Amino acid sequence: MLNETQIFGLLGALLMVAFFANRLSTRTRVPDLLVLMVAGLVAGPLTGWLHASEFAAFTRYLGTFALILILFEAGSEIRLREALRHFPAGVLFAFISFGASFGMTALVARWLLGLPPHQCLLFGGVFGCVSGTIVIPVLQQFEIGGAVSVVLLLEAALGDVIAVITVGSLTNIAEGDPLLGGLLRGVATRTVVAILAAVISGLLWSRARSRLAAYRFGSITQLGAVLLVYAGTKIMGGSGLLAVLAFGLTLANVRGAAGTRRHEGDLLTFHSDLSFLVRSFFFVLLGASVELIGRDYVLATVAILGGLGGARIASVYGLKWALRSLGNAERQLAISLFPRGLVNAVLAIEVAAHGVGMNFLPAMTFTVILVTNLLVVVATWRFQASAPIKTPEAMSGSESAPLRSG
Repeated sequence: MLNETQIFGLLGALLMVAFFANRLSTRTRVPDLLVLMVAGLVAGPLTGWLHASEFAAFTRYLGTFALILILFEAGSEIRLREALRHFPAGVLFAFISFGASFGMTALVARWLLGLPPHQCLLFGGVFGCVSGTIVIPVLQQFEIGGAVSVVLLLEAALGDVIAVITVGSLTNIAEGDPLLGGLLRGVATRTVVAILAAVISGLLWSRARSRLAAYRFGSITQLGAVLLVYAGTKIMGGSGLLAVLAFGLTLANVRGAAGTRRHEGDLLTFHSDLSFLVRSFFFVLLGASVELIGRDYVLATVAILGGLGGARIASVYGLKWALRSLGNAERQLAISLFPRGLVNAVLAIEVAAHGVGMNFLPAMTFTVILVTNLLVVVATWRFQASAPIKTPEAMSGSESAPLRSG
C-alpha cells in the first residue's frame, strides 16, 4: 500500500504529466490521452511503482464521473440552430456505426469463441461504441470543426449512451424472457425516462441558474445539478448518461437571461478544467491496470479489430448520401477515428462479472483500446498534416473555449 507521502507525490507527478502531455500534443499531434495511458503503463506493469488493483473501485467511479462531465460538456457545446443541417446525419451515423460494430463483434463471439446468443449480444454491446472520452477531447484539442466535428461529436456522445443502455438492458433480462423483446423494452424505457427527466430538469434549472450564476461558487451548483440529474434518472429507471447529455443540450439551447449568458463561458471553463483533471487520472490508472490478451484469444482479437475496421468503412461509405457534406479528408478522418476507451473498459469489467466464462473479456478490451488509440494518432496526423502547428501561446486562449459545432 502507498503511504501518504507517496500518494500526494504521485498525484503531483500525474498533474504535471497531464499538463505537459497536453502541451506536447499541440506540437506533435499525439493525443495527450495516449501519453497518459503510456505513463500509466510505465508506472504500473513495467516498473511496479503503481499497483492499480489498490484503486480498482476508485478507478471505476472516477471513470463514470469523467464520462458524466464529458457528456454534459458535449451536450452543452451543441447549438441546434448551427448544427441542425448536420444533426440528422450525425444521429443516423451514430446508430448505424454502433449497429454495424455490434453485429460484427457479436458474430466473432459466436463463430470464433462459440459463446451462447445472450453472451454474444453482450460482447457486441461492449465493443459497439467509439469512446466519447477520447473522440470529444481530440476534436477540441486539435480544433477540428465543421460538418465532421458535428457528426463525430454526436456519434461519440450517443455511442457511449447507446452502449450503456444496450448492455444494461441485456443484463437485466430475466431468464427465459425473449432476448429481442426484453432488449427493446429496456432500451425504450431507459431512453424515454432519461429524455423526459433531462428536458424537464433543464427547463427548470435554466430559470434557477439565472439567480445563482452571479454568486461566487455558482459553478458548483451547476455541477451539483448535473450529478442530481444523473442519480435521479438512474433511480427512476432511465439512462443517467443519456439524461446528462440531454440536460446539457437543453441548457445550451434554452434562451436564458442576459446575466446567465454572461456566465456561461465561465461555467463551461470550470467543467472543462474539471473534466481534464478527472480524465487525466483515469487514463493513467487505466494504463496502469492494462492487461494484454493471452495466446488463446489472439485470433479473436485480430478478428474484432478487423471487424470494427470493416464496420467503420461500411458505415461511412454506406451513408455517403447522408454525409455528402464531408470532404474526402474528413471522410478519411471519420473512417480512422474509431477508438475504444472508458465505456468499453467499464462495460467489459461488468459483463465479465455477470457472465460465466467471460473472464478473458477485460484483457481483450484493453488490447483493442490500445490498438484503436494508436490509430487516433495516425488519423489526426493525416488530417492535419497541412495545418499550421500552433504554439502554446496561441493555444492558451483557445483551449478553454468550447468546441462550437458547425
